Amino acid sequence: MQGGELKVGILFSLTGPTGITERGQYQASLLAIRQINEQGGANGKRLIPIVEDIASDPCLAAQKAEKLIVSDRVAAIVGLYTSACRKMAIPVLEKHDTLLFYPTLYEGAEQHRNIFYCGSLPNQQLLHFIPWIIGHLGKSFYLIGSDYIYPRETNRYIRHLVDSCGGSIIGETYVALGDTKFSQHLQDIRRASPDVIFSTLVGDSAGAFYQQHYQYGFKQPIASSITAETEISAIQPSYAAGHYSSFPYFNTIDNPANRQFVSEYRRTYGTDTISSVMENAYNSVFLLAEALRRSKEASTDAIRRALSGLKLEAPQGQIVVDHKNQHLWLNSRIARVDDSGRFQIVWESETPLPPVPFFEAEQKQTDAGQEELFRDVLEKRLTRNEFLLKELKKATGFLPFTFAFFDPEGVLLDVFPDETPPDPELLRLLRLGGSQWIRHPLDKSGIGLALTGHTPSYTSADLREIPGLPSWTSAGLPVKSEADTVPMGVLGVFIKKGGEDDAGYPLESLSRLAAACAELTRKHDDYFSLSKMMQDVSDQLSKSLFVLRKGKIAFHNEAGRNLLSRKRDLVHSALSDIASDNREEANYMMRKQDSDSLYEIQIVKKTEFHYVYFKQLGHRATPGRRDKNKLTTKELIGSDGNFLRTVSLAKSAAKTNANVLLLGESGTGKELFARAIHNESARRDKPFIAINCAAIPKELINAELFGYMEGAFTGAKKGGNAGKFEAANGGTLFLDEIGDMPFELQATLLRVLQEKEVIRVGGHKPIPVDVRIIAATNKNLNQEIAYNGSFRSDLFYRLNVFTIELVPLRERIGDVAELSAHFIEELSIETGRPAKEISPEAIKVLMDYSWQGNIRELHNVMERAFYLSDRSPHIKVIHLPQYIVHSLQNEQPGNQPNLAEMFQNFDHIKEIKQKGEESERNVYIQALIRNKGNISRTAKSLGISRTTLYRKLEEYQIKIGKE
Repeated sequence: MQGGELKVGILFSLTGPTGITERGQYQASLLAIRQINEQGGANGKRLIPIVEDIASDPCLAAQKAEKLIVSDRVAAIVGLYTSACRKMAIPVLEKHDTLLFYPTLYEGAEQHRNIFYCGSLPNQQLLHFIPWIIGHLGKSFYLIGSDYIYPRETNRYIRHLVDSCGGSIIGETYVALGDTKFSQHLQDIRRASPDVIFSTLVGDSAGAFYQQHYQYGFKQPIASSITAETEISAIQPSYAAGHYSSFPYFNTIDNPANRQFVSEYRRTYGTDTISSVMENAYNSVFLLAEALRRSKEASTDAIRRALSGLKLEAPQGQIVVDHKNQHLWLNSRIARVDDSGRFQIVWESETPLPPVPFFEAEQKQTDAGQEELFRDVLEKRLTRNEFLLKELKKATGFLPFTFAFFDPEGVLLDVFPDETPPDPELLRLLRLGGSQWIRHPLDKSGIGLALTGHTPSYTSADLREIPGLPSWTSAGLPVKSEADTVPMGVLGVFIKKGGEDDAGYPLESLSRLAAACAELTRKHDDYFSLSKMMQDVSDQLSKSLFVLRKGKIAFHNEAGRNLLSRKRDLVHSALSDIASDNREEANYMMRKQDSDSLYEIQIVKKTEFHYVYFKQLGHRATPGRRDKNKLTTKELIGSDGNFLRTVSLAKSAAKTNANVLLLGESGTGKELFARAIHNESARRDKPFIAINCAAIPKELINAELFGYMEGAFTGAKKGGNAGKFEAANGGTLFLDEIGDMPFELQATLLRVLQEKEVIRVGGHKPIPVDVRIIAATNKNLNQEIAYNGSFRSDLFYRLNVFTIELVPLRERIGDVAELSAHFIEELSIETGRPAKEISPEAIKVLMDYSWQGNIRELHNVMERAFYLSDRSPHIKVIHLPQYIVHSLQNEQPGNQPNLAEMFQNFDHIKEIKQKGEESERNVYIQALIRNKGNISRTAKSLGISRTTLYRKLEEYQIKIGKE
């Protein structure tokens, strides 16, 4: 903090999976800081935002938080979105005693002195929403959500409210994060026929579910506590119209504060799509500024004190900081999406709702019976001290005394005598769960003195003042390690006066025993807390995580557990392959699929551990042919290790703005890779323009690329025409077959890349362009430079920033079956014909072929086979081109089967041109022989109609007798 400035940490993901949502929060925070500074700042000091991007990475969140606190010396931090990032930052906040203003709705069950929770809690969104739904929409609910902690905890609250209001839950299901296939779930919902579908789906899943709900013609409304303006704006208004959400804030609130907020946001950022979490971030900055004004200083304690009970007029209305739990009293609103895709409020609370972060706090109000509550409290205290009690019992088991353990509040949790039977008189007086040991006259015993004084205490006199204990003496030993300031409890020691064991207390030795047990417990608790934190953090991952140690599962997160329960065979198969893989790479990828799903698996090797991440790429059944305009790397088909390495390189290239050079033979999919890189880049919303440099005449390519002016040449359009560079401005230009570009044009292209401007043919005015180049060639450009002189070396080095060499199909032959099945599936969906399977014999033929034409050739072969197989449910060898079958036979002379035997069980073919006609004629002859000339049976065995068979017999001039 400097003289006229107060630094504020702004900690969000500006990149990464959650960057789209968090960027809005970041922008709202900056808008609030600008407005506060325009009003004179806080105590005359300008707020200076120090922005850090955590890229959706919890570990980076902790690192950046420490950097903001230690290096930048910020007064407080505003930011973070996911619970994983928040939990990872907590130790840093504790270490430096710095405040975080957390501006996001969350599942509750947390209260930390270094965090002010500025987002809504489940009770603030649902307490009125559920009764309103039951009163206006219906009583039966079907719950569907993404499979992680927030939806499950929210649904736990919903079940409680639905039951209390006389409703019913008739279905509940969860899907993996990012899952976009809901046909089976929608069928289940249709069968259940609920009045309302309650969704806690997030991200892509939410948009896909709303779309499919609309397309399947469902009439039941969807209600949600998580779908906000940002999600609605990403889908068509018709998909969202008529559905409901509940938040403290909607951008359509009609009050002066919100009208100013929306107007300023639109003026600054060009949009009025503002969600509740964005308003939370905006409010967080104003709360901090007001606390700084009230406290007159920027210390954490002063800000915390100033915030308690603070009221603020926010865009949603008045909000209040709770005196006790550092959450906010927030408004509650219900809104319905109209036909234009905007939320229209249908109900709102008159005053803000109190925050209840712990669901159990509400449940306690309905718990019946003090005895049940007493047992519950005792059980929880025993559970909390389980490890310590076990260590104390082990350490004192050989001593001839009766021991008892009291927690810090003086509640007796356990009595553990030596091996002799316990004294019944003593046990009767030591009532488990009793707390009378800190009250007179027992406070004069050794236990009472130790509880109040936190030092070892011994009463040498007997306990005659205590009824029932005149013949006993006691000592109390605080149980604490050197690092503890407050004892974990007190170890009580009892000995009967006048007995054979009445030899006094070895207090020093017993104290060392108690301290050792406390130290073990502290280390165990630290380890358990760290383990629990890692579990909580890993449970926030969208990917399924497995940690392997010596080939066995040592750990998995919640998503991993769910995947294991659903896809046990696939998971075990993949983990077995990984455990037996002896490759030296520290980081590699593989793919696995089963009957309906495809998974990308990332493996990170660290010493004796394998960290294995499963990510579902999608279901094998795809809705028609792939849309090239939306193609991403996850839709590039293949599981070969070398292929997956090229996919990984493509993902890395997409994160940069560097030029990319794709090298590979014709037909290896260079344009698909180029489109995938573009669609995953920051330029995805801008044009992708492709041009084949080899397909345009030399005299036209200059004008095609750079455009031309009117009159530049004979036939030039009136007014001129923009070239591909101008058309691709802001986006990506894909230059295919760059090696065939005319040499004289290469110098012009180099100049454009260097100057970032083009001059149209016949023109003189430079036109600025911002274009990323992805070039591709099947030539060896080094050889073209060195031996042929047909390619400029300076242009090569300009393009060769990020090189990706595509693998020819013959070097990833294991992917042939997967690619073939994919092409057939696309054709089946596209044509509406039944799905077909490829026979093992056909697969073997395909995998034995060399595929000089690569994937393009395979695609053409499978399309031909699909149509040739006509109505047959199988694609067999006879449906493949004869040049493929013959090429394999020619490679193995002397081992050629008789064609009649080879084809005797194959289906018909619809058409074979030129090559192989005699072989096809033989198929029909053999089929007729097997069926003794019976036309009906022959047609049925070939999978064709009688009409088709007659046509084939006439075509091949096959004559038969009458049936």
